[in-house]
Amino acid sequence: MIFSTLIFATQDGVSRFLAEKYNVITTMIIRFWFLAACIMVCFLFSQKSRELLKTEQPILQLTRSTILVFEVFITVYSFTVVGLLTTSAIFSCYPLLAALFSVLFLKETLSTNNLVAIIMGFCGILIIIQPGSTVFQSSSIIPLIGAILFALYGVLTRKAGLKDNSYTSFIWTGLTGGFLVTFLFPFFWKQIIGLDIVWIAILSVLGILGHFLLIKAFEVAEASAIQPFAFFHFVFASIIGIIVFSEKLTYSILLGSIIVVGSGVFYYSREKR
Repeated sequence: MIFSTLIFATQDGVSRFLAEKYNVITTMIIRFWFLAACIMVCFLFSQKSRELLKTEQPILQLTRSTILVFEVFITVYSFTVVGLLTTSAIFSCYPLLAALFSVLFLKETLSTNNLVAIIMGFCGILIIIQPGSTVFQSSSIIPLIGAILFALYGVLTRKAGLKDNSYTSFIWTGLTGGFLVTFLFPFFWKQIIGLDIVWIAILSVLGILGHFLLIKAFEVAEASAIQPFAFFHFVFASIIGIIVFSEKLTYSILLGSIIVVGSGVFYYSREKR
């Protein structure tokens, strides 16, 4: 789980670099096309892969996959607008948002302690974005929208997992994403120049490897046991943002992030017990 967060944080850094040099849509097209291509190769050489495509809930699979496409666009766009560090700090609240969505879509219940943890997490977000202050920018809402979409995607993926294999959800995600971004290709694609093709290859491989490790982590351990380690993503993303992109870690981001991450760890430690 920790290794997967390192890979995703590195992927975020590469995504920001490419999105600023080209555009967000070009970056998305590359990511989803490569994922879809890998899945199609598996179809050609494995009968089991074709069997995993079968599902009793295609509408749910299409919905969750489409939500992920929008989430990737918004989050990568956020990297170019508010930076890797701020985006990752605000995005860290998605596990708490997922807990709220679980009540709506999975009919789960929240204890008083867990509800307090969620409220504290949102207080941390308010400290980071500082609404009403002179430093507040409306663009700070962009990563929050991304976190909401990713939390919704996560809960719908859990719902799909009640009937489908995790690999089935993975296949539907890749194929749906590859299909949707194809419609954007004629309007937003920019030609990749020179050695940037190497960064394209790195971005694509990181995406596949990160998702594979994440799936394997949830196969061998309960979500409540490993979810707190997902907060390492902010740590790694912060290091990349500060060192590579010269971003600044402000006191508000640091304090707000500590509250958000602390609330999330407390919530999942309660869930584990």
